[in-house]
Amino acid sequence: MRSVELDVLIDEVGVVAASAQRHVAGVLFTYRCTIACRHCCFGCRSDLPETVMSPRQLADVLAMLHETGRVVHVAGGEAMMYWDNLSAGIRLAHGEGNAPYFIETNCSFATDASITEKRLGFLAAHGVRGILASADPYHQEMVPPERFLRVREATCRIFGEANFYGNRAAAKEIMALPEVTADEERLRAHVRAHPPVMVGTSRRQLSQYLDRFAADDPALPMAGWRQQLGLPGCLEQFRADGIWEIHVDPYGNIQTNCGIVLGTTDTIRPAQLLAGAVEHANPFVERLCADGPLGLALLARDEYGFQLPATVTQGCELCLLARRHLRQTHPHIFGPAEVYG
Repeated sequence: MRSVELDVLIDEVGVVAASAQRHVAGVLFTYRCTIACRHCCFGCRSDLPETVMSPRQLADVLAMLHETGRVVHVAGGEAMMYWDNLSAGIRLAHGEGNAPYFIETNCSFATDASITEKRLGFLAAHGVRGILASADPYHQEMVPPERFLRVREATCRIFGEANFYGNRAAAKEIMALPEVTADEERLRAHVRAHPPVMVGTSRRQLSQYLDRFAADDPALPMAGWRQQLGLPGCLEQFRADGIWEIHVDPYGNIQTNCGIVLGTTDTIRPAQLLAGAVEHANPFVERLCADGPLGLALLARDEYGFQLPATVTQGCELCLLARRHLRQTHPHIFGPAEVYG
């Protein structure tokens, strides 16, 4: 069941502030997406397999994720692509006291005010507390800015401003976002000023804008997600108190954002995984936590024949290349295929 204490916290501070305090647990409803952003860490796009959670699976996974005490949300891919499944699953979850706290969207669905009001109104009526709406140069290369503005306005009105999770820049600035990716020099400057994690689509489409380093160069930049604890190696990405997001995908894989399967829901519940020692989930995670991406790459070289790249842009890129190689022998750990395409 959804935590009464967390509901009270959200009443007081909203989903954004509550997420910062409790961290998040997400449903990756599908890897498919209406768009293919240049910076996507999962490589989501429309031509992936039509693998999506059923309404019953969504409700069951939401129940599991609420056990973690984190702020639970539904994302993708683009969950709104499968509105019938999504709405049916949320209806089931709400009836069982397990509605998600917020839904993440790229706003491509918001083609007019009517559909925007209808969908957000349904979500509000079924226990959802807010919306995360994406707006940045990469999303707005493919999604008209006015769709984001439509969602932002409706979210603030229906759910309250504290429950809008996203870009709060002035409308004029939002409308100008497509200009960044339309200009090669502006795009280069943006990537260098705000480097995405170089995995998935971002490595393929944006790594050329960053400086390159030898794999064993101490100056090689790290990346990761929400690093706040200053722990060695990649320990913060896998220690329970450091993990920003843990999620479950349509295959039942339990993962962080790092593309390593830590368990599956048919053998362990996410809360049980977090209560244990996630950093010891398998030998590969242990090596990452102790020695970082270079440690994993050297393990892959010495034991599995991986060839170290001459140069990389980030530790996360080195990790991705090593993981891709290791996937050949350990697809149950380095998966699913969508993340490594």
